This record gives sequence, C-alpha cells and structure tokens, in this order.
Amino acid sequence: MKRIFVLFVCFLFSYSVNAGDLEELYKSPDVKQLSAEKFVSKYSNFKWQGANKRVAISKNSFLFERKVREAIAYFNADGKLTRLDSWVYNRGDDGDMVQVKFEAEYEKLIAELTEYFGIRKAQRKPVDGAARAEAYSFMMANRHEVKLLVGFDKKPRYRADFLNLVLRNYSDKDRLRGSAATKFIKKEKSGDVLIDRIPMIDQGPKGYCVPATLARIGQHFGVDISMHEIAMISDSSSGGGTYVHLAMDSLKKNYGRIKMRIKDIKFKNPFNIYVRRGNTLYPNSPNAAKNAAMQIEDDDRDVKNFFKAVKKQIDKGYIVAWSMVVGLLPENGAPVRQGGGGHMRMIIGYNEKTQEILFSDSWGKGHEFKRIPVKSAMIVSSGLYEIVP
Repeated sequence: MKRIFVLFVCFLFSYSVNAGDLEELYKSPDVKQLSAEKFVSKYSNFKWQGANKRVAISKNSFLFERKVREAIAYFNADGKLTRLDSWVYNRGDDGDMVQVKFEAEYEKLIAELTEYFGIRKAQRKPVDGAARAEAYSFMMANRHEVKLLVGFDKKPRYRADFLNLVLRNYSDKDRLRGSAATKFIKKEKSGDVLIDRIPMIDQGPKGYCVPATLARIGQHFGVDISMHEIAMISDSSSGGGTYVHLAMDSLKKNYGRIKMRIKDIKFKNPFNIYVRRGNTLYPNSPNAAKNAAMQIEDDDRDVKNFFKAVKKQIDKGYIVAWSMVVGLLPENGAPVRQGGGGHMRMIIGYNEKTQEILFSDSWGKGHEFKRIPVKSAMIVSSGLYEIVP
C-alpha cells in the first residue's frame, strides 16, 4: 500500500509541473494592470518583437498540456496591455485541420477552461470580433472575461481557420482618431520625418504580408484586430501567400469588420516593370527595374507626385500600405538579395533632404526601419493605400 501511495503522489506532482503557464496568466485580472516592462519581466517567455516594445511574443508557452503556436501580448504606446492572444491553432502556420479533429480540440479546451476558471458553463456567442468567429465566453469575478475564438467557414466546404484564447483590455482612449495620429510624428535632425512607436508583427514564413501589415496599422490606431482574423476575412492562402490586390479588394468591402477604411492613393508609374500571371506579380524582365532607374531623373514629375502623395499621408500621421515588387532594386543601403515577387510593406516616413522613403517590413525584429530612394520606390510600386481608422 505504501508503494502505491508514493506512486500516486508522484503522479500528482508530475501533472502540476506539466500544467501550462498561460491559463494562470489569463485567470488573473491583475495582468491587465501590469505595465509593458513589468509584464515581460514577470512572464519571461515573452520577448519583444521590435525596438518599439508594443508587441511581445512567446513561442514556448503552454495552455494546459498543449504547446501553443504563439502567445502575443499587445500594448498601447503608454505601455498598457490591450490584448492577449494565445493561438492554439491557426491554418496559416499549422496547415489544414479536418472538421472532426478541430471540433474535438475546441470542445476539449472549453471543458478544461470551464473547470480551471471555476465557472458553471461557458457562454456561446455565435459572432465575435473582426472575423465574426464563434466564441465561448468565460466570465469570472469582477467582470473579468476571457474568450475562446473558434474561427471556421462552412462554405463552400468546411475550413478550420483558428483557435485563439483572447483577453481584451481596450478602451475608447486607446483609439487614435483624427489629428490625434499626428502625435506620433517624429522629426529628426537628419531630415527623417517618420511615424514612431509602430507595433511589429512578424508574418512568419507564410505569405501573410497583407494581414500582418494591416494588423500592425490597426494595433497602432488601437483597433481590436489580429493578423489571423484579417487573413480569414481576406481569405489569404497559407500555401501560396496573399494575393495583394484581391486581399485589399476584399478588405475594402469589410470596414464594418476591420474598422479601418482603405482607399487607393492615386499615382502614375510610367514603367511596366512587372507582369501579372494569374493573381501574382512577377518581374517583366530581370533588368526592367534597373533600366527604368537609369532612364528617369530624380526630379521627374511622376517621381515628385509619388513623393507628394506619400508625404501628405505621413504628415497626417497615417501609415501607408505599400504593394510592390520586392528584390528588384537596392534598398536600405544594400544590394539586391532576393528574387522579385509581389509583396506588401508599410511606408512610415520620408526624408526630403536625401529624397528617400522610409519603410518597414512585417518580418520581425530588425525590420522596423529601412529606407529606399524615392525614384526606386515609385518604379517598383503597384499600389499605395490610405488606411484610416
């Protein structure tokens, strides 16, 4: 009998050690009061995504026994936690999941969360968030609420999109509206004029350049939105990437869901340096962009108008969503390293002295701030978009 008792105690101890770190984080209402620095200090699995310290991510966290793909903490510019996501599953990173397995997974998770949070029953909500996902609400003491978002489409066939445990902590004060956006404009002695404190969200190896760019802009303006929700709305492909123009056309029609208005910024690009095959952009020829750069002067009228359009947006505090063909011309002081391909990045500033565009890619830490000559930026451009919350 003594041997059996010892084994039983060891089993209990082993179970407690293997419990996840995330469920405790979500259960505590005090987490909403932690500053950004204290949050990262207390929950050391979370690492900053960029120098602006607006987004921290953990890829080593567990929710009960399951390792989550990523847990993401979003903060406003003052260091207040606005949203906490734990992506148990997302189609973009994990691939397709059959309906039976998907439903079994979230039903098990609902049962585990209900027991752990000590509530009688999770409340089902048929529509929640930007993606209008099904949600299960866990309401604890003092109106402390956590939700499990279950994203899927039934038509034309069943498609599982994501499982995300979310804690929201937004308020009206977190939204930037009108002239309030200008408070983030930063002017350097070098002549750089840029929008500062933009969150960094890493699209990862998947082709989520549009969802990641729009999510970064949304989080900057205090919009309750995530990359994976935008991917679901825009129907981005996990395998072949995002068809930029199709994704943007879809998102333009969904202001009510993403809470951001998207408008085309008109400009003229006189060079046909890319060709559209199906829904993807490719270089027209290996040297088309280089030849264009040699043909056009820096003070060309089209270059000036392009620069003027960009400056107008930045001077209002608006980040520009920029669709273009990457890898055709030198940028950021470095030679061309990639093959050409359609891409979306964000324009965050300009420099009139050096005639440069300042931009950022959604590729994680180290890609927050880059520069490219205005002439080169115009040549490789396929679209500019004004994003207004």
